[in-house]
Amino acid sequence: MNGTALNIAPDHGFETGYALFPATACQVRCWHEQKASPKASALNIAFRLQLSGPLEAASIEQVLGELIARHEILRTGFLMTGAGLRQQVWSQVPFRLDVVDLTGFEEQAAFAEAERIGGQQARTPFDLSSPSFFRAVWLPRSNVQGELQLTFHSLVMDGWSFAILVRELVEGLAALHAGHDCEPPDVELHHGDYALWKEEFLSSGALDRARAHWRRELQDFSRFDVPGDRPRPSERRFQGVIRSILLPGALSERLIAAAKAQGVTLFSVAAAGLAMALQTVAGQTRVAMSTQMSVRDQQELESVVGPLINTVILRLDVPKGSTIASVTQQCGVKLSDAIEHLHLPFEEMMELAGDISDVNRPPLCSVNFALQQSFVGLGDEVRRGDFAATTSPSFNAGALYDLNFFMVRRPEGWRISCEGDTDLYDVETIDQHLTKWRELLETVEIAAEQPRASARRSASGSETAKVVSGVGVSGFMSQVELAAIARKIARFNDNAPGTPVIALNNTSVLYGLAQEFGSERPLIDIPMVPEGIPRKFPQRAFEDIAADAVRLIRLARPRGPYVLMGLCVLGAMSLEAAHQLRREGETVELVVLNDSWCPGYREMMPWYDRQLRKMQVRADNIPRDFRKAMRGEISMVAFLNQYRIMRLLHLADLALNVGLIKGNASEHLVAENRWYIEYLLAQQARYRPAPYDGDVQIFRSEQALKGRLFAWELGWKPVVTGKLVVTPVPGMHDEIFRPAGAAVIGKQLRERLA
Repeated sequence: MNGTALNIAPDHGFETGYALFPATACQVRCWHEQKASPKASALNIAFRLQLSGPLEAASIEQVLGELIARHEILRTGFLMTGAGLRQQVWSQVPFRLDVVDLTGFEEQAAFAEAERIGGQQARTPFDLSSPSFFRAVWLPRSNVQGELQLTFHSLVMDGWSFAILVRELVEGLAALHAGHDCEPPDVELHHGDYALWKEEFLSSGALDRARAHWRRELQDFSRFDVPGDRPRPSERRFQGVIRSILLPGALSERLIAAAKAQGVTLFSVAAAGLAMALQTVAGQTRVAMSTQMSVRDQQELESVVGPLINTVILRLDVPKGSTIASVTQQCGVKLSDAIEHLHLPFEEMMELAGDISDVNRPPLCSVNFALQQSFVGLGDEVRRGDFAATTSPSFNAGALYDLNFFMVRRPEGWRISCEGDTDLYDVETIDQHLTKWRELLETVEIAAEQPRASARRSASGSETAKVVSGVGVSGFMSQVELAAIARKIARFNDNAPGTPVIALNNTSVLYGLAQEFGSERPLIDIPMVPEGIPRKFPQRAFEDIAADAVRLIRLARPRGPYVLMGLCVLGAMSLEAAHQLRREGETVELVVLNDSWCPGYREMMPWYDRQLRKMQVRADNIPRDFRKAMRGEISMVAFLNQYRIMRLLHLADLALNVGLIKGNASEHLVAENRWYIEYLLAQQARYRPAPYDGDVQIFRSEQALKGRLFAWELGWKPVVTGKLVVTPVPGMHDEIFRPAGAAVIGKQLRERLA
């Protein structure tokens, strides 16, 4: 335990010491909300575990005691000091497992008693002076079955943490029964350590971009309220009831397929349906709802037990005539932006929105939505030896929101639920909201379903179609797009020996390089641009797009070893594809980065360096590209459309239409595939490559700028821990595969791959 340990008087009936850590912003808000309503239990989190195995109350108590000793947050109280709220981590706390024996009860009577006790536990508030915010009740029904009810306060727990505790509980029971010690890995990071880091992080200026984003997003914010059956009472009582509807299996599958077809998550589809359902009731064209997200975006945080969540706001425009597909796409973009700027505390968002604190209504948002895949794993079951634990629906601890909608995957299927404040809404009204939500979800269509089926029918006789059918539906590219790209894969020197060089490419410009290889080595060119005219795609994780590249690579060459290559942003994608292939057990002999800057190199520069670098690049690019346009090497339309302001104002189109420049009116739609490369660059901006210990070859354009802001190895040196070689190549960025550059690249690759 870090921090300063102090010996204190036995105020709680035991002698011990404690250490103080900062409280996170989330904990501070929870503490003040509980202090304002000390008799309220709405901040309780009540879990139910069905345990099976050779069970004894003493063993369960012993293992739970070991978990309390292992995880500091389970023996943490809170202390208000002159410097603010502090987490008070005790060296030890008293713990006793309450036992209510149900072995003599009939089945229905046992169930009713468990419901009564569980509801009582969920609705019993914690005292803010408590040394611990955790209690447990064991209700055995026999020697091999029973229910364990665990109640926590939101100050100390979240769903992810509970999953950790369940796994360790079952492992501990199995080890104790087998007669040996359970030896889980040491806890390297406790919640107090995280809070210390978070305090420093918030004061570092690292969230300036996030603050700017949320300032724009919450501009002119107004609450979204769903009309109630009664006026809001003068004093909030947090009285709530949970109502649920189980979705049919076919509908659940259709929603998942629709999400995949649109390149979004199930959350976006469900939230879009909910927004449209609520809009029809409220009559407002802008729907606002809050949702909770985990902030465990670093591997070190995955094993921390404690509340590592943040609340964010989704504002969706739902004008009359909106389709669920359009609102889903909008939600996907909003969700992606929220994830990118996740770490700004909700409390700061409240300030940016101008929210005035009011203990009698939820802060900032009256409606909340959450989607929970599973608390403890596939099928909601953890099993070790003879012991197993499964989760059951939680007890209602009280209504934190006017309407809290949630969607939970249970073994029997997806269940949509709503916890409504019964001081505002009748149970029938809550049921009506759920029914309307379900009706909207039933209108969801799979946009690509029909074209995909017809494409399979038209290509059923081709070998390509047979190969693609075994790949499965991509998380981003549709089956149709995979098949279309697979048909355009170009192969050179197919009969040559050696591992082929597989290039992720945007145009077929590799013929010269293939000639350099000659009969020594095959070359496979995978064009990455989807078929059709330029169009908008939702924001996606760069890793997900690279996963589609891996599918295409495996279509071209099902098994390794692999040599991967890419130009510009596709070079970074080649390295990410290498990571994924190696995790799948494949060998990657070499990754070739052609004039590809390391993601994050520019983005992590100080602001003034980024601006200076941008000015230097523009000063070099503009006259160079203008000369190319005047020589006819690129079109004037393509030159002008490189610049965002030109595209936004359609100035190139205007100049073309009035005859100021010459060219085909439609050529800018397909010129140089720039539209898709720009899309990839936007997704790459959020990507940070993991360290790579394999061999990497960089080919750097001799025309690339040099100096302090233009690293010779293009920023890859901190990432690549294997053998890294940088070779200059004649020609500009988009010319390095012309004869002079191809000769240098071919010679170097022959030597490295020999």
